[in-house]
Amino acid sequence: MSIQTTAPTSNRSQFSVKTLLRLAWRYAWRRPFQSLFFILGVAIGVAMIVAIDLANGSAERAFALGTETITGRATHQIVGGPSGLDEQIYTRLRRELGYRQSAPVVENYVIATTLDAQPMRLLGIDPFADQPFRSYLGEGDAAAGASATFLSDLMVRPNTVLLSQDVATRYHLQTGDQFPVRIGSRTANLEIVGLLAPSDDLSRRALQGLLITDISTAQEVLQQLHKLDRIDLIVSNDAAGRAALAKIATILPPGVRIEESAARSGAVNEMTAAFSLNLTALSLLALVVGMFLIYNTVTFSVVQRRPVLGSLRALGMTRREVYVLILAEAGLLGVIGTALGLALGVILGRGAVQLVTQTINDLFFVVSVREIDIPVFTLV
Repeated sequence: MSIQTTAPTSNRSQFSVKTLLRLAWRYAWRRPFQSLFFILGVAIGVAMIVAIDLANGSAERAFALGTETITGRATHQIVGGPSGLDEQIYTRLRRELGYRQSAPVVENYVIATTLDAQPMRLLGIDPFADQPFRSYLGEGDAAAGASATFLSDLMVRPNTVLLSQDVATRYHLQTGDQFPVRIGSRTANLEIVGLLAPSDDLSRRALQGLLITDISTAQEVLQQLHKLDRIDLIVSNDAAGRAALAKIATILPPGVRIEESAARSGAVNEMTAAFSLNLTALSLLALVVGMFLIYNTVTFSVVQRRPVLGSLRALGMTRREVYVLILAEAGLLGVIGTALGLALGVILGRGAVQLVTQTINDLFFVVSVREIDIPVFTLV
């Protein structure tokens, strides 16, 4: 009598998916430190990428919103040197040339000491000439009543400003309240005569770092009497527009030039591109370090389980099932690490956006970021 034994040679699955997941989870639970290193590697890499991307994106969007808010629908700008423009240029532009699609602007940054010492842009405009360029004073942008209810106070009373409704609510301010601002070593008290509440979220966020005032008030507060920072123009993109630009150029004194609005924004974007690239490279470096930690952890886990995997193979587990077991374990821990990394990245992003903003303020231009966007694409 002979006894015949047959080894399992079938490649058909001997273990269910549920069983494989249970084996992966049991091994991860029995070796918590290895699993913890794996999860930390994933979490750190994901968190750094998300945090830096959120900070960069929020700062860039804040700058884009601020630029769009200040520039408005202007296609060109008349700019001068550091000392600004003589306001007589605007007078000649309106009277001699009769060019009505123009608006004077006086602007500079001030520090609102009682509003968390945040930098805010003081924008001085001519309410009668500015309507084609910006819609701050139009119907629907006032918190209550028509815009005419505060226009008279804005133009007649000194040191009066318009403030965003959201900023006023955050700092418990209302119409009639005063708050100090610092310009260099000087301090001035500004009075709120109107609150702006835009109907769309984009404009609402753009106005959060803006103080709007009459141009004469801005000249007095900033000590730029009879001076303008620029003159905004709306010029059509045709032969008539090019002829108008040539005609305007004839009245400009030496050192004063006409620039396209988009060109100035593009130049600033190019300056900050390298800065954003450096931050992204640093976050990718953290991701590479995390990848090495993950690789070493998984490799050690596989080598350590050779006797167990050998026993499973003897019991009929196929090569594919061993492969699925390892991937299931890595995927399970990876999902946990990714979830923690996303949450940690959002938390770190809120802190990193302040550091990124401060660096941009010190090196390039002033931008105020009070909140961060969390786009779905970044999280994915």
